Amino acid sequence: MNCRRWLAWSLAAAIPLWLVAQEAEKLTYTLRHRDVRSVAARVAEELGPQGQVWVDGAKNQVTVQDTPSRLVQIRRLVSELDAPARRFAIAAQLDVLPRAEAKGLFRPSPQFVDMTAWAESAKPVATYSCVLDLREGGRASAALGQAYRLDAKAQGYDPSRRRLAFESLTLSAVEGGKVTGPILQGAAVLPVGAPTVLLVNPNEFRPPLRLRATPQIVPEVQQPEAR
Repeated sequence: MNCRRWLAWSLAAAIPLWLVAQEAEKLTYTLRHRDVRSVAARVAEELGPQGQVWVDGAKNQVTVQDTPSRLVQIRRLVSELDAPARRFAIAAQLDVLPRAEAKGLFRPSPQFVDMTAWAESAKPVATYSCVLDLREGGRASAALGQAYRLDAKAQGYDPSRRRLAFESLTLSAVEGGKVTGPILQGAAVLPVGAPTVLLVNPNEFRPPLRLRATPQIVPEVQQPEAR
């Protein structure tokens, strides 16, 4: 009985200490190299159940409220994100695919065509490639053959997950040297060092397209002074 009382007393004394250790604290970080709004969403991914984040655009500050253990991780993350703009090279390859033959279970039927599986493995009738050179927050554009153009606006790089966020990634059609309109357009998050495959469904005027994009970090090279 005495042992049970001692155990109950120990638990009762330990619970307040645990609650104090888990009590939320605040961290304010002033960014020097990046717009605070570009890191707010990434910081929010690391918050605990009771965590909160505030952004002060005028001071370029982010304030986070969370447990002490999470704040240690978040401080490390923000310091990694708050780095001078990095330079990237994006290798892009555009495959123009043949139109798929509609084959059903017993007779030709377009309802039974797995376009995604077919487009990932189909052999192209034409292939175009380009390399975009850009920095975080910058834009780049390059031609893919004479009929297509790729445009990108890089938003920011997440070093902890090695992924590059794009505010916009646009594949456009070109006719007579002029861009006629976007074929594929939107925001995107691509892993650095690995290809991402984007598929464009065909229509009556355009064949199916397969776009592979692979971002890579380009190291900064400082030229030594000539002697």
